[in-house]
Amino acid sequence: MNVTGHASRFVASAGALLFAALLSPPATAAPQSVDAKELSRILDQLYRSTSSHGRMAMTVTTPHYTRTLEMDEWSRGLDDTLVRILSPRKERGTATLKRGNEMWNYLPKIRRTIRIPPSMMMASWMGSDFTNDDLMKETSWEHDYHVRPIENPPAGKIGVIYTPKPDAPVTWTRIEALLDESTRLPVSMSYFDDKGRKARVMTFEDVKTLGGRRLPTRLVLTPLLEDKQGHRTEIVYEEMSFDIKLPSGLFTLTNLRQER
Repeated sequence: MNVTGHASRFVASAGALLFAALLSPPATAAPQSVDAKELSRILDQLYRSTSSHGRMAMTVTTPHYTRTLEMDEWSRGLDDTLVRILSPRKERGTATLKRGNEMWNYLPKIRRTIRIPPSMMMASWMGSDFTNDDLMKETSWEHDYHVRPIENPPAGKIGVIYTPKPDAPVTWTRIEALLDESTRLPVSMSYFDDKGRKARVMTFEDVKTLGGRRLPTRLVLTPLLEDKQGHRTEIVYEEMSFDIKLPSGLFTLTNLRQER
C-alpha cells in the first residue's frame, strides 16, 4: 500500500476515535470510600465532643398550636447530658438529666424529680416529635447499631443503613442516613418502624460555624404517619462551645433541681 493509503486510513481512524470520544459520557471521579464506623463516630460527636454547652430553640408545631422553648444544654462525652428550659416563663426551670444509663426529669411547678425508665426512652420529650433518646443521646450510632453502606446513593451523598443491635433500647427497625460526600455532615435520616413504614424524616440544614466547627444548625423532624399529620418539630442551635471546662457537680440530681 502506498503512503497516501496509509495516511487516509490514519485520518479515518483518528476521526472515528474523536467521534466516539465526543459521544461517550464524560468520566466522573470515583466516589470516596465509605468507612461506616468512622461516619458513626462523626454522628456521635457532632454536637458533643469531650464536652459541650449550647443554647437552642425548639419549635413544636401541631394542627392546634405552635410553641417555642428556649433551652440550655450541656454534655460530657456520650454519657452525661443536662437540658434546662429557659422560656417560656411557665416552663422555666424544667430540666432533664441523663447520667450514664439513668435519666430524670425535674418539674419545678410541683418541685418533683421523676426517674425515666429505659422503656420510656422512645417517648416524646416535652410534647415534641423528638424522643428522650433523640435529645439525650442514650444510644450511640457507633456502639448500638449495625451499619452498612447504601449502594448507589444520590449524587454527592454517602448513604448508610443502621439497624439496632438486639439489646439496644430502640424501636426503629432501621434508619437510613444520607451524608454530604465532601463534608461528611448529615443531610437526612429516615426512620422505619416495626411494620416497615417510613415513620419520620429528620433533615439537617443551615450549616454554619459554631464553636469553631462546621455543623448543621437547624434540625427539622417531620412525622409521616397518618395520626401525626401536621406535626413538625424544629431545633435551631444558636450558640455552641466545645471541649470546655464544666463546673463540678453539673450532672447531679442536686443541680438538676436548681431552677436557675
